[in-house]
Amino acid sequence: MIFNTEFYEVFLPPNYLIGIACLVSFIITLISIPSIVRVSTIKNLVARPNGRASHINPTPNLGGVAIFAGVIISSVLFTGITTAHELKYIIAAMLIIFFFGLKDDLHPITAYKKFIGQSIAILFILIPGDLHLNFLHGLIGINEISYFPSLIISYVLFLALINSFNLIDGIDGLASGIGILTSVFFGIVFMMVNQLAYAIMSFILASSLLAFFYFNVFSKKNKIFLGDTGAMLAGLILAIFAVRFLNVEANSLFFKQGQSAPAILLAVLIVPLFDTARVFILRIVRGKSPFEADRNHIHHRLLSLTGSHIKATFIILLVNVLMVTIALIIRNVGTELLIGIILAMAMALSYIPVYLKNRKTDTL
Repeated sequence: MIFNTEFYEVFLPPNYLIGIACLVSFIITLISIPSIVRVSTIKNLVARPNGRASHINPTPNLGGVAIFAGVIISSVLFTGITTAHELKYIIAAMLIIFFFGLKDDLHPITAYKKFIGQSIAILFILIPGDLHLNFLHGLIGINEISYFPSLIISYVLFLALINSFNLIDGIDGLASGIGILTSVFFGIVFMMVNQLAYAIMSFILASSLLAFFYFNVFSKKNKIFLGDTGAMLAGLILAIFAVRFLNVEANSLFFKQGQSAPAILLAVLIVPLFDTARVFILRIVRGKSPFEADRNHIHHRLLSLTGSHIKATFIILLVNVLMVTIALIIRNVGTELLIGIILAMAMALSYIPVYLKNRKTDTL
């Protein structure tokens, strides 16, 4: 990639550029977190255990601040001039999500206010940023999408991913681990289709989340949570990648004319999307509000079964990798059939913890 100003021109091979960008993002997040933990502890800015929480000690929940710093600084420095138009609106959306998330982490706000903030951020990307779905690759017989339906579908996708990532952030390492896996996947695909700026941004997010993952999962002295700031920010950025993936994926050698793109995307994002849909349906069936919090998420079931955050997280991450691998292997069976197979697998696998828990209870 070439960086130009009126004073100088610098060329860096893609691999070197990605490596430097990842290193900067990782280091910024890594060195920020201990300071954030220290200040949060002094100022008593911590998440306290409650009836729904999976932790037992008061823990700082401003990890999203460090991730925001690492991602936004590295994106501005290394994604390149070719993304200037889109990048400024992406940054504007990230800033909006950041401040609404930070407000909620410091002093909880209503779901309605969060919805307003999320909507403003999404609209910045969709309309002036002009980043919305253009293709559905033959899903239910639809290929190219006209402008207004595209805005509606894209808005729903953004809203779903932002909130679903927030909802799966219930045990150590899960949301960040899923974020790392999906970011790396998108980064590889963007490299294959010569979308270098988006590839760099994907690996930047993965690097920042990796630094956070260490403190969230393994550190005792500087343990920290993502908070709404980090979870919503990761969901927003991954939604951007998802839309870009569907728009450019038809040029990829990975898939046959992009026909399996929506199904592959579902497999990549199956954990947040399926778990959120599953929990909402269960709540509605039981006569409760879909937004009423409970402990029926898959990660709660696995935590109860295994007794370990690390075990539950890595089981879910392995299942995610398995489902993406299977989807890629059988990608030519047809989009609708592949989506059906992915959903059937997800339903079957989500029932296993319940079955094992019931069996364990019966043997006691």
